[in-house]
Amino acid sequence: MIFKKKSPIKTLKTNLTTALDLPKEIMLNLPLITITGKNNMSIENYKNIIEYSQKKIRISTSEGIVSIEGTNLFLKELSKDLIVITGNISNFEFI
Repeated sequence: MIFKKKSPIKTLKTNLTTALDLPKEIMLNLPLITITGKNNMSIENYKNIIEYSQKKIRISTSEGIVSIEGTNLFLKELSKDLIVITGNISNFEFI
């Protein structure tokens, strides 16, 4: 098994964020995923949209790809930092 060594800057940011109890999603540009019921999902700090259809949406983040599956999926809101997805969400996972 090969482990990637973290860069000194990333390690410093992580340690500083933890020590000062700052929000990790902001300081480390981590995705913040919020699910409300089974019909609404928001993703903050995303990179780009890889795939978009009514049955499947794949979104790239700094932590990997988020895959959302369901029916009648729709991008209700789309901005530089936020995506809001509505529809009947049946499954989601990090790839």
